[in-house]
Amino acid sequence: MNAAPALVLILTARLGRRRPMTALTITWIAGLAVLMTLLEPAARASAQNFGMSDAEKYFTIDWERAQYRGRPSVRGYIANRWGLAATDVRLKVEGLNAAGSVTSTTVERIPGDVAAGSRSYFEVPAPTAPSYRVSISTYTWVDGGSGGGGGGGGGGGGGM
Repeated sequence: MNAAPALVLILTARLGRRRPMTALTITWIAGLAVLMTLLEPAARASAQNFGMSDAEKYFTIDWERAQYRGRPSVRGYIANRWGLAATDVRLKVEGLNAAGSVTSTTVERIPGDVAAGSRSYFEVPAPTAPSYRVSISTYTWVDGGSGGGGGGGGGGGGGM
């Protein structure tokens, strides 16, 4: 239910009992209802973000090629530059051929949260390839969804 109509009903019922509403009171209630309607999306619970390309605004990825138990991997740090913690962060590792075309893709969830203003270590399996591109595939903001867009896009650090 939208909170604005409920507030108008409550205020109207309370104010109506005490004295007749003036034009100023009605204008104030209408303005408050409009304001609450506009602010409602910012107050919703955290939202998961798919396929958008603005993760590079919020995160920095520093990575390098590695080996884990004899298999190729990518390891490094994801830094969260935003004011909210991120959870369910999924890292996309694309294997590139010599021409720079994508030959394979792996998406792995990074364990735990990436706290606001902090960084988290990761090591994920990578496809066998001459070079890689690493990016954030998806993420979810914690403590309210007003932190903005997300998921996808962004490039990675080193590694060829």
